[in-house]
Amino acid sequence: MQIQARYVGPVVMTFMVVFFVTGFITWLNVGLSNDFIVRWLRGWLLGWPIAALAVITLAPLGELITRLIVRKLS
Repeated sequence: MQIQARYVGPVVMTFMVVFFVTGFITWLNVGLSNDFIVRWLRGWLLGWPIAALAVITLAPLGELITRLIVRKLS
């Protein structure tokens, strides 16, 4: 079974983005508390698969909207 780039790309990108964003939001909400790392990792582990599936599912719609905007602005 060959893994396609259309799946690997969103998984890698959402891994990095969700990791950063959940860390920042956790820091804003609880500061550098004793359980900061646990809270951050919990948020990241819950958010990453959801974000990856959302990007994989919604990418065609996003590409369509992008083409329409670019066409309108050109």
